[in-house]
Formats: sequence, C-alpha cells, structure tokens
Amino acid sequence: MYSRPERVQGRALLWWLTALLVALALKHHYSVASLSELDWMLRPLARLLEGFTGQAFVRAANGEWVSTGADVRLVKACAGVNFMLMSFLVYAWLMRPVSRARAGLRSWATSRAFLLSLAVMAAWLTALFANSLRIVLAMQAESRGWHLDAAGLHAADVHRWIGMLVYLPLLSLQMMADRRATGREVLVMPLLVYLLLMLLVPMLTGNACHDPALFSRHLLSLACVGAVVAVTPVLLRRAIILARRYPATMFEKPDLYDPDLRRL
Repeated sequence: MYSRPERVQGRALLWWLTALLVALALKHHYSVASLSELDWMLRPLARLLEGFTGQAFVRAANGEWVSTGADVRLVKACAGVNFMLMSFLVYAWLMRPVSRARAGLRSWATSRAFLLSLAVMAAWLTALFANSLRIVLAMQAESRGWHLDAAGLHAADVHRWIGMLVYLPLLSLQMMADRRATGREVLVMPLLVYLLLMLLVPMLTGNACHDPALFSRHLLSLACVGAVVAVTPVLLRRAIILARRYPATMFEKPDLYDPDLRRL
C-alpha cells in the first residue's frame, strides 16, 4: 500500500504526463497538418475577424482564408495553435491535482479526463480570441504604417511584438484565476511557457536553424520582455514599501479652516 503523499505525487505525475502527451499530440498535428486539416482553427478565426472588422473572408481552394477588402490572408502560421498550447498548459496548471483530494483512482481518472477535455476546449476558445485580437491589431498597425523602418523594425518584427504584447498578458490573466498563485508566478509563469514553446522547442526540433537571423531577433525580443518581467516585481515591491512608509494622507492639502492650524 502506498501512503497518501505518495498517491498524491503519483497522481500529479500522471496528470502532467497526460497533459504533456496531449500538448505533444497537438504540436505534432500542427506540424504535419495541411491548411484544410487546420480548418477547425482557421474557420472560426475568420468568422471572428469578420465580426471584428466587418470585412468578409472567403475560403480559397488551397485552404487559406482570404479577405480582399482587408488585404489579409490567413495562412498556416495564423492558426494560433502555438498559443493554444501555451494556454492549455496554463489551464492544466490551474486544474492540477491538490493534496486534499481523496477520491478513488477510477473516479479521479474520470474527473481528470473531463478536466483535461475542458482545458483543451478553454484553450481553443482563448486562442481564438487572442489570435483574432492579435491579427486585428496587426491590421491596424499595417494600415497606419507602423513598421518603424527607422528603428530597424519591419512588418514581421511588429507582428512579433504585437503577439507577445497580446499573448503574455492573457496568459497572466489566466494565472490570476489561481488563488494559490503569487504575483511573481503570475508574471513569470507565462514567460516560461512562452520560452518553452517558442524557443526551446524550435531549438530541439532544429527549426531555429532554418532562419537564424529571424530566430536571433525573436530571441532579442524575448530578452527585452524578460528584463521587463524581472524588473516589474522589484518596482512594485518598492512602490508598496514607499506607499506604506509615506501614507497618502501626507500628500493631502491641509485644511485651512482647521482651528488648530488657524492658531499657528
């Protein structure tokens, strides 16, 4: 017989192994899928963009979704499966087993299978919203000419920054649903998940070597974001210390009609 702590640790390990297998299966499906096989992401994405922009999207013969009015073409890279995987891992973290669970193995496995399915569905919906928001912002940036050529930033760089500025805050919002999460975890956990899927996985699969210059720019962008994430908790802690040391009442204007002040 296993003790209760060993059972809890074993169930947590089983949960994370299953979640990682689901994530790897989705990643493999995305890497080998054709455009028509990604229609489960591209079709609802096109419908959302129609609602947000008022521009019609039509499915082309090659599986792409095209809007001639907005001059937008939804290709495989626009599907948003990578962010869906990030969102799924965060949802898996939120639904992770807790130490007080006392259910039997069969009922526990049934409930966990349901939660895992719920995490996949929630990640799908979150990815659709995040990806549509990213594309709408990118469309606005291109229409206003925000390529910042003078600073060495081109359309791909702007799209990458918009993606990080959309994805990381949304992942942090997901983390805030966990009452057990600290402020540092809310900021750091999304960045770690992003680094895992956008840096470590391409390096392990060799995709980073296909375009070293592009990967280097992406690495530099992530380094800048990481520096901001590292500095933010320090600044917040300093602001809290200053607020406690210098209460807001010290900055209030004195009441000139106070009798004690009038006697001075």
